[in-house]
Amino acid sequence: MTELRAFTTVYSYYLPEVRAAISDLVAAYPHDVFLRSVTPAGLDTFHEPILEQLVAAHARDVPGLGAFPYRYPTAGSEEGIREFMTRLATAGERRLYMWAGDYEGYREVARTRGMETVEVERDADPSTLAAGPWFLSNPSARDGNIVPAAEVQALAEAGHQVFYDLSYLGSTDPAVYDVSHPNVTAVALSFSKTFGLFYYRIGFLFTREPVPALYANKWFKNVLSLLIAERVMRLDAGALALKYKGLQKAVLDDLNREHGLSLQASDAFLLAHLTDAGASSLAPESRAVLDRYRRHHGYRLCLTPYFVERAG
Repeated sequence: MTELRAFTTVYSYYLPEVRAAISDLVAAYPHDVFLRSVTPAGLDTFHEPILEQLVAAHARDVPGLGAFPYRYPTAGSEEGIREFMTRLATAGERRLYMWAGDYEGYREVARTRGMETVEVERDADPSTLAAGPWFLSNPSARDGNIVPAAEVQALAEAGHQVFYDLSYLGSTDPAVYDVSHPNVTAVALSFSKTFGLFYYRIGFLFTREPVPALYANKWFKNVLSLLIAERVMRLDAGALALKYKGLQKAVLDDLNREHGLSLQASDAFLLAHLTDAGASSLAPESRAVLDRYRRHHGYRLCLTPYFVERAG
């Protein structure tokens, strides 16, 4: 049986539609924009209208986003995660929560800030835990599936301060991620996963309290990446998600037939998953090809190599 070529780590698929948009943008390189850095009032506020566009673009699927008073352009979501944790550590926090199997970057960044990470099972009652900061991704990095709104609401209602990581936003069928609860203290967005712009480092952080370490981003920001973000926001993200959900299904139909698997399409089009229960009926040789994709109580696969093979 041939080996699966899916990735164990999530490496984004650089969408052809995004490539075309960037090529159009830089066909006449925007030198005029950069020349504004030496004329009044420069580029200090260049990010502000783009952030307003972002809020407007997600008025329906991320209700409450516009109420966050502090808004920062960041180098992907990772910079926002790092600096928000730095703020927590500086304020004396020594522990944070995450769901078991969620994005491992939370744990690794917390470790470098001297913070303990408590990994909690999804079916645990959050009200039985001492209130504290809770980092979560939705759709979840664990399996690419949407976390029900009631589960996030339960965390906030139990007094936990939720850092809401929406890095996979726009890569699913239409969904709503309500961030209006006052205990949702920060929201991170990124263009890395959905649009394949990982190395462009396009991200944004919205917070209810200031993050001092990000104040200087008004100067030390990537203006070209912000121009790309502005251009990509003109694309029909819903149509792109529908297109690539169709490609995801075709890939999985072939993989399941070829390898004797029963992989399920994740809500996020980049991923596939299988629970332990779903794998229990597989033949031993079929389960063996999944071993390296093990993640908590199941398996997660990134389908990017197959997207490249089929769509270029």
